[in-house]
Amino acid sequence: MCSISGALILRECNQRKMVADRLTELIRRGCDRGRDSFGITCVSEAGTIVEMKELGSSSMLGDDELVVGQDTTIVLNNNRAEPTTEWVAEKSEVDIQPFTYDGWIVAHNGVIANDRELAEQYGVTPYTSIDSGVLPAVMSVKSPDGLDAFVLRDFLRDEVLGSFAAAFAHTSDPYRVILATNYKPLYVEYDQDLKTVFWSSLEGYLKDPNKKIHEEFQSHSQVKEMPPYTLWEIVDTPKGLLVNELSLRKDRQKNSALVVCSGGLDSTVAATWAAREGLDVTLLHFDYGARARVKELQAVENICAAMGWQFITMDMRTLFQQIGGSRLTNTLDELVTADEGAAGAEYAHEWVPARNLVMLSLATAVAESAGFPYIVLGNNLEEAGAYPDNEMQFINKLNEVLPYATNLHHYVEILMPVGNLMKHEIVRTGLELDAPMDLTWSCYEGGTVHCGTCGPCFMRKKAFEMNGQTDPVFLAVESMEVPE
Repeated sequence: MCSISGALILRECNQRKMVADRLTELIRRGCDRGRDSFGITCVSEAGTIVEMKELGSSSMLGDDELVVGQDTTIVLNNNRAEPTTEWVAEKSEVDIQPFTYDGWIVAHNGVIANDRELAEQYGVTPYTSIDSGVLPAVMSVKSPDGLDAFVLRDFLRDEVLGSFAAAFAHTSDPYRVILATNYKPLYVEYDQDLKTVFWSSLEGYLKDPNKKIHEEFQSHSQVKEMPPYTLWEIVDTPKGLLVNELSLRKDRQKNSALVVCSGGLDSTVAATWAAREGLDVTLLHFDYGARARVKELQAVENICAAMGWQFITMDMRTLFQQIGGSRLTNTLDELVTADEGAAGAEYAHEWVPARNLVMLSLATAVAESAGFPYIVLGNNLEEAGAYPDNEMQFINKLNEVLPYATNLHHYVEILMPVGNLMKHEIVRTGLELDAPMDLTWSCYEGGTVHCGTCGPCFMRKKAFEMNGQTDPVFLAVESMEVPE
């Protein structure tokens, strides 16, 4: 495991000493993730290479050891933490990154699990036994004339088994670098004052910890995290800086959706949307011991029977019994029914601790295991006012985390088709989609019919009225009433 950093120094840069100072600080900080050795490779405008490689920690790098000359265009660095699986007693400079091979230069953080197989397949012999050495060697065969973003993309996406955040350069093209990552962290900063693009394995290495928030806003530099499974080709052209982005994601193999469904209105409309979009729908129902657990499961079964969908149930009662802390799972606590249910709709009185986070973690595991590329939710704008885990930002943040929570190329994405809709808009959408809303159960109580006074009852009754409709579940209630 390693830390990588480096820079693409643009033609306009006239502060080379300050660039060298920043790079020195980056390389020193990198020893947090690699203390066994460090290497620096500088590429000139003429395509010549100058290397500095040392065993031990980069914290010992002197202030003036790294020289960025007037003709230096690219600097690549690696701080190595020697894995247990690659530990060698006798170390030499040949085993220190960045590695070079026939003009190719690579600084890599991660593990290439099939390095020997790749070397044999392409008939190359890397100069080192370290797995990263296979990358420039193979690329010298696949792209002998220099950097080709599409060739490199196909190689990393389709042939490399393992993990990587890597920087690629070639002596034939001294104003071009390619950065690539599957899930290893990599951050990029364009410093407009220094006319230099920097990159580093950790965001904190790039940011000045002493800078105040107002100074951050006024800064002419911006740090961006490379999204997982992306490749950035960064080129200094005579007309300015150019950045091309390519995806390293493989095509989704299944067009299916796992819909987290309570049996209620929102998740049922979301499931119907998914089906109308051409996705094969399977409902995932969590039994966490809610008061209405029997009615909710019955609703899921009825919905699936009507729509021809499959469903999965997961029993989480023991877990949430141990967690406790909710009116929904404790029948001794009274539900909030004031103002005909309006009070219960406006605040999370019936909050279940971390319920959605726990459920979505399990849903992700099911989706990865069964090959569902999508998880679909009924989270919505209306309930985001009362429940923080209904807010779209919660799901957006989870989507950012999921590439780090699943195995290579097992992509899972959470969709919120009603995420920006209020309850009356969800009902309107359900009417347009012909969703089986008459089969849903929303009431917090587990009686024979909807109580009409809890928060969900209030919201759905009002939502149907706003669409000029009577909620079908309350039509059923009215038909059961005995006239005086």
